Amino acid sequence: MKVKAYAAKNEKGLLEPYEYELGEIGPDDVDIEIENCGLCYSDVHYIDNDFSNNEYPFVPGHEIIGKITAIGSQVKDRHVGQRVGVGFQAGYCKTCECCYNGDHNLCEDRVGVFVGRNRGFADKVRVQDISAIPIPDALDPRTAGPLMCGGITVINPFVQYAVKPTDSVAIFGIGGLGHMGVKFAHAMGAHTVMITTTPEKGNDAKSLGADEVLISTDADAMAKEAGEFDFILNTIP
Repeated sequence: MKVKAYAAKNEKGLLEPYEYELGEIGPDDVDIEIENCGLCYSDVHYIDNDFSNNEYPFVPGHEIIGKITAIGSQVKDRHVGQRVGVGFQAGYCKTCECCYNGDHNLCEDRVGVFVGRNRGFADKVRVQDISAIPIPDALDPRTAGPLMCGGITVINPFVQYAVKPTDSVAIFGIGGLGHMGVKFAHAMGAHTVMITTTPEKGNDAKSLGADEVLISTDADAMAKEAGEFDFILNTIP
């Protein structure tokens, strides 16, 4: 099956039309017809080879939303026509302790979406079934893509540290990750406090569901809140 994509042909190259063959589908693979794919700055890092480990031609894109068009012979819990999302990982060993515990992202044999693989700036993509995450119909496929990268990055610590609706949660920073943290904390029912540098950003945070805004440059206000939070998420690099 031929895939039409956009690829960087060399380091720091512009994206150009590119075609490749998928070959035969594997027993636990799914083929996805891509509806939308977000743009993350990690794509730019790999296009520019900032980590000195990329291979070219390179098809970026790891915030993928689409519908399954074909499944391998051993796929049981995904079906043709199902809308799914794909993030930074494309496959796992399925046999290690991490996989058995549901912590597939920690699998030592996990397959990344970059370096040697073609990704989501294309009309189709192939991944292992378990890395294709079912997307609820209520989510808009045009805007759901970033949940596969920034969203997963943010929600993971909420899950690992068992944040509860009765908790008081502070979010540092309101960028691509921080604004999702505010929305997640609010959706969980937690008391959500945005910690930022300017009141203008605080207005944005309140529109996303923050209950309070704490200005980090206000030393007295910061001191008053010391020890008041059950969970703090820092999204500032």
